[in-house]
Amino acid sequence: MRTFLSAILTLVAMAAIVVAFPSLWVKERLVDPEGFVATVTPMAQDQRVKDYLAGEISSAAEQQVTIPGASAVIEPAVRAYTGTDQFEADFVDVVSQQHAWLFDPPPPGGDNTVMELDITDMVNRVIATTGISARVSGPIVVPLNRGGSGLEAGRYHEVGQQITALAYGSLVIAVAAGILALLIARRRGTVLAWLGIGVVASAVFAWAVGLFFAERAKQEVEGAENAGREVAELIIDGAVGDLHHLALIVGAVGVGVVIVGFGARVLARR
Repeated sequence: MRTFLSAILTLVAMAAIVVAFPSLWVKERLVDPEGFVATVTPMAQDQRVKDYLAGEISSAAEQQVTIPGASAVIEPAVRAYTGTDQFEADFVDVVSQQHAWLFDPPPPGGDNTVMELDITDMVNRVIATTGISARVSGPIVVPLNRGGSGLEAGRYHEVGQQITALAYGSLVIAVAAGILALLIARRRGTVLAWLGIGVVASAVFAWAVGLFFAERAKQEVEGAENAGREVAELIIDGAVGDLHHLALIVGAVGVGVVIVGFGARVLARR
């Protein structure tokens, strides 16, 4: 009976482990606003991101400042601005807008089918560095997709809540079932090895989730203009890269647990 109960609990723990890791990553790195910002902030150093936003800021500033020859001053100022720490801080604000648009409840009324990023603060900051006495009231928005693309405001609001519940629930089940299985088991080394296999399977599943997420997310930004789509895909690839990096670490830990489990089994036999 002990062996049977331990086997059932081990299978339950393995299934929960497989679900827990990728769902916890999604919750912590995508659904959670601070985690999302931490995931995408390093991308502010990518030259493609700088070039894209520099072009948008320059175009907006030149439209707002009607002084002749202003472009000769604005463009160098924009290039200098994208190399500062302030640009990274403003980039965090921009991607926070993107996260809020996707995960917060959609606002009532208005067009909820086009994701727009407000770069008014960026434009004003650049104008201030040029010495031109002008300030833009805004909003100056940059569309990242087109209406009818299927991507709408609040698209992932309910999904985010469901993933959060799944992450916490699977983690509790995995820990509880795993501990009970080890306590009840007659051969704890074997149970530990199987739990390690569950951790490895979780890493493999997370890797597959990353590939699926990347393909699905890129399909939803296909309606963006070329430069905007390239930046969106860069952010997607960066997030998936973070997941795959952690999956390799988790997989290595799982292999270590399997080795320890088999080692304990050999020592118990001796």
